[in-house]
Parts: sequence; C-alpha cells; structure tokens
Amino acid sequence: MRRAGSFIANHPWVGGLAVTVVALLGVGGWYVWGQVNVPDLPVLYVVPTAQQLVADEAGETLYRVQPARSSVTYEVSETLAGFDKTATGLTRGIAGDVVLNSADAQASEFGEIVVNVQQLESDEEMRDRRLRHDFLESGDYPLARFAPTSVEGLPVSVEDGASYDLTIPGELTVKELTRSATLSGSATRSGDELRLQASTVVKMSDFEIGPIELLGFVKTGDEVTLNFDIVFVDPTTEEIPTTTRAAVADQVATGGGPSFRDAVLPTLTSSCAGCHNDGGVGSKVWQLNTAQDAVDVASGLSLVTTTRFMPPWPASDQSAAFKHDRSLSQDQIDAVVAWAEAGAELDVDPSTPIVAPPPAITPVRADLTLTAGEPYVGSTAIRDDYRCFALDPKLTSTRWMSAFEFVADQTEIVHHAIGTKITAGGRDALAARDAADPGPGWSCLDVTGGGVAGGMANQFLAWAPGQFETRFPEGTGLKLDPGDQIVLQVHYHFAHSAPPDLSQLKVELMPEGVDPLEVTNWIMLAPAELPCRAGLEEGPLCDRNAALADIATRFGVGPSFIPNGLARQCGADIAVLSADTDGRTGASCVHTVRRDQTALFVFGHTHELGETFRMTLNPGTPQAKVLLDIPVWDFAWQIGYEFAEPVELNRGDKILVECTWDRAHLKVPEPRYITWSEGTVDEMCFSGLTVVPREARAS
Repeated sequence: MRRAGSFIANHPWVGGLAVTVVALLGVGGWYVWGQVNVPDLPVLYVVPTAQQLVADEAGETLYRVQPARSSVTYEVSETLAGFDKTATGLTRGIAGDVVLNSADAQASEFGEIVVNVQQLESDEEMRDRRLRHDFLESGDYPLARFAPTSVEGLPVSVEDGASYDLTIPGELTVKELTRSATLSGSATRSGDELRLQASTVVKMSDFEIGPIELLGFVKTGDEVTLNFDIVFVDPTTEEIPTTTRAAVADQVATGGGPSFRDAVLPTLTSSCAGCHNDGGVGSKVWQLNTAQDAVDVASGLSLVTTTRFMPPWPASDQSAAFKHDRSLSQDQIDAVVAWAEAGAELDVDPSTPIVAPPPAITPVRADLTLTAGEPYVGSTAIRDDYRCFALDPKLTSTRWMSAFEFVADQTEIVHHAIGTKITAGGRDALAARDAADPGPGWSCLDVTGGGVAGGMANQFLAWAPGQFETRFPEGTGLKLDPGDQIVLQVHYHFAHSAPPDLSQLKVELMPEGVDPLEVTNWIMLAPAELPCRAGLEEGPLCDRNAALADIATRFGVGPSFIPNGLARQCGADIAVLSADTDGRTGASCVHTVRRDQTALFVFGHTHELGETFRMTLNPGTPQAKVLLDIPVWDFAWQIGYEFAEPVELNRGDKILVECTWDRAHLKVPEPRYITWSEGTVDEMCFSGLTVVPREARAS
C-alpha cells in the first residue's frame, strides 16, 4: 500500500490551514449570472422591423403584431442555490405580419416573427444582464427570427371566434445559428384581431447558449420552452406602436420597509464593499459604490442572503466557533429581504457612497513574490483547466514563512488555487513534468504526481476568490529550506474567455535565526462509493471492478487500491456502501488521536457530487463537539476555517468524518460506478486538521 499512501499524501487538499480570512464577495455579487464583469448593455425598447406583407387579393386581410398586447416568454428549469425552480423571462419586442385569406384560409401567408431578445426581462436584473451580455450576446445579435415553412391545421374558411389547432414548422435563428423548430398551439380570429398562442421546445446547446452552470450556484437544463402569445391587428384600424414598454414593470414601493440607512447600509458597508468597491476582488462581478447600486439588484440581494449563498460561508452554526465568520445574522438577512420586498426605497441620496472600512488584517510584507515567469494562456476548449507551476524561492539559508497571500491576476477565470511545499529532493521530478508539457507549468490533478511523492513536505495554501492573506498563529510557521520549491496549482474556469494569466504568491518571512513551532496537517479520509442508479444508468463502467481498472488506467495502479484500502481501514462493508439508494449515498470513518495536540484549523473536501460534510470530536459522548458542519456542500467554496479558540485533542480521542453525495448534482459523460480518486468524475471524502504539539504551542 505504499504507492497508494503516497498518492493520498499528494492530494491537493492536504493541509487546508490556508484560509484565515475569507472576505465576503458581496451580497448578490456572485449571484447567478455574475462570474465575470457584466456591464449592462443599453436596451432600446423599440419594436423590431420585420418583412411587411401586402394584402393585394380579394378577401385578404393584413394583420400585424400589436407588441403592446403580445409577448414571447422562455421557461427553463433552474437549480438555484440548491433549490429547483423554473426561470422565466419575457419580451414584448415583437414584429411580424399575417395575411389571412377569408375565402381560402389555407392560402394565407404567414411571415417571419422577429423577436428582440435584448428586451428579455425576468424577475432578476442580474440574470438579465448576464444573459444579454454573455449567453445571448445581444449586443451583437439582438434579434431572433422564426420563419414558418408551412402552416398545418388551417381550415378552408375561418369562422369568427372559433379556435383552430395549428402546427407551424419553421426555422429558428438565434445568434446567426439556424435550427428547425415547430410551433404547436391554436389561433383565433375575433373581428379585427388574430391571436396566436403556441409554443416550442428547443435546446440551448443548439444555439451555443447553454446549458448554463455558474460557480455551483445556478445550473439550468438544456431544454427551453418558448411561448408565443401574439395578438395581430388590422393596422388600418389600430395604430402599431414603434416602442415597447419594459416587459417587467418596475417594482412599486409599498412603503413600510426598514430604513436603508439604518438597517441595510451597515451590512453592505461591512460585508460587501470590501470586495465590491471599484477595484476590489469582486468588482469584476458587481460594483457596489453607491446606494443606487444596491437598489439596482435589490431582488438579487434578497435571494442570495435568504439562501445564504452570500456571503460564502458554508459552515453552519452547529460548527465550532470560527474566526472571521462572515455569515450574516438572521436579523441582517430579514432586514435586506424586507427592504427589497417593500420596493427598495432609499432614505439617503442615491449617490451616497458605500465605502468599506479599512481591513483589520496586517498586510503581507512581500519578502518574496513568486510567479510562473510568463503568463499562462489556456483555451475555452478546456472549460476547467488545472495547471501546476513550480515556483522557486531561491533561498540560500533556512527561513520560516509567517504569512502569505495569493494574488489572482485574471480573477474572472481563476477559480481556486493550492500551494504545496516540495523539498529539494523533488526538484528534478518537477522539472521533468514542466519540460514535458509545452508552455509554463503542466496539466495536473494531483498537484505533484507520483514522481515527487517522497519529496512533498506540506500543502499550506487553499485559495478561493475573496480570500485575503493568511497569517500563521504567533510562534508558528512553515519551514523553507534551501532548494525547496512551491508548487502552485491553479484551477482555471474558462467559461467564455481565456486571457493570459500571471497570478502570484506573496510570501512574508520571519527574521533569520528564529525557531518557531512548525505546523503539521493531520489528514482524515473516509470511503466514497456511489453505484450507478438502477434503471437509469447502464454501461461497462457501472461495474465496480471495471471502474477500479479505469482508475488504474488514468492514474496508475496504486490509486486503484485506495477505495478498498479505505474500506478496510474504516471497517466499512463495500456491499453496504454501494447498495443502490436512488443516487444518494454516504460514508464515514472514525479516526483516533495518537498524541496530545492542539488543532488550529479545520477543512473538509468532496468533489462536485458532494451534498454534506461533518467532522465530530468524540461523537456519542457527553463531550461530543461538532468541529465542522456543512449542510449544503458547494464545490465552488472550498474554505478552510480557523477555530476561534484552539481545540485541544487528547490522545485516544475519536474523530468521526462523514460525507454524503447525490449523483443528481452532476451528469457524468459516461455512466460509471464512482469511487475514491482524483478525477472530476471521481469522488472523495477528504478532511484534515492543522495541528501543533500541545506542549510546545505558543500562547
């Protein structure tokens, strides 16, 4: 089992003491559609132009779209902050003609229907901005067109007030991509009006729009239902407007809401502005500089605070007390929600600045600034790109790291980063991996790889957007010897673009000659066994032995031993763990404290199928203490936590680690039995405590 043990040691989440300060990315900032800077496109509420038909035969009547009484809506399934819902949006920017032949309806002419997608509006302004800017690209392609190729179901003659079921095959063009689509519904003529009510189902992927998945907060289905409710009128009897009103009326203030100045502004100032003021780490997502900025996305603020997606603090209040807890109190959430629901009224001038207070954290003194040397340029062809870079501190004597800060260059694509110290013995293996992969760094999942397993000393950094610098507790630090290197793994998420990135690591060193206490990391694992769902998934990799063989092919023989080894170590019955439970499974393991020590930090980790995580000290006893509870796991927010008061661990104490998963969270490319390993289609129950020996701990 030596190779398997080395593989576990090299997992990128070994360590986890990195996050001592997690900055709030801002209430509403990362909401749904906000991974990159989304300046709102100017929306012109004008009626689009369609080809105009002419009624030039006896018995023919021209009907033209009356946009004020017409709409085109979309409906798509959406999982938002863990809750399933249907997202809807509506536009009235519609144009088109029909020439109805009363004597022979089947000889009628149906022109194309032109729809202004830039005018689509939903109940969330942030959603609309993101759709307009990035997915529909409506600045370049503001119009969608449906061109009928035939109309099936028309009678010979049309009776006034009668409804007729119609099928209208045609071609739908969005973003200059044309696909076949068929409208199904009914049409009714009433005097000078003709009303068409029909729908069609299309796939977003056919038009390179989706499915959409952003930061673990929102995920949409691929199929979209388009509903056409169009009133055509005789333009000789009713004037057709050239402009439209907004599809969704502005929220009307109801009064009676809490004071923005007294109840909402303090929360925005203390918990949002630090990242979302102009130039902050979250400003590429959403800028919060004035009171009006909050009004513009009030409903989004209400949503992300209610669901507790913002601020990004997954730990529940059942966990131990942590430093730098950025979660909002229920009173703060209630105030934001009540303010938004009452119409987001301001009792201050809209231009009132919202400015973050000075940070309470001592900035990192950059004694070393480490980079890859040249920018890394990825590609949107690889949506999630894990890249490792070997950074050389070039030390000539032993030094101790007291603090560090990862500084993302292109924050819109840098998803998270991991830093691991590699001793001098691993330099050649790192150099070989770097040389074998063109460009700076190398493609990696396991940070260092088997070739340098024996040289790994410690992982110390786990960064996600919004985190500030990390400072080790006084009297402790990370030892750096001459020849040591730092492997920096960066997870790039190339959703829409791949700009050159040159992120950096700033390191503060202690004075020479000091002898601090070295922190260590105690890793605790549990099995992960997720069988294919009976009746839903079939394939050769649904066999567990075949899945283990696939792991050996992808990562080597050693990693394929880990699932069975973990089951034995934890006393688990694989047959029980792998019993079909409709896609939802769980596993646990009890670990024994081997020496008296003090825990400073805690972290937990699963992959994208993770649902919950919990670590408990001495479970089932009067002294039981939940160290970390994450009731809704989110792969996007992999946060380490610093205990408000160090936790004393006595030799013989027990620590229970528990994880659950749900296969519904991620559609894998090929049905497979999922078990413990490194890949994106594999899973883990991985956790740890950062500890120091109790007798030597500095006060």
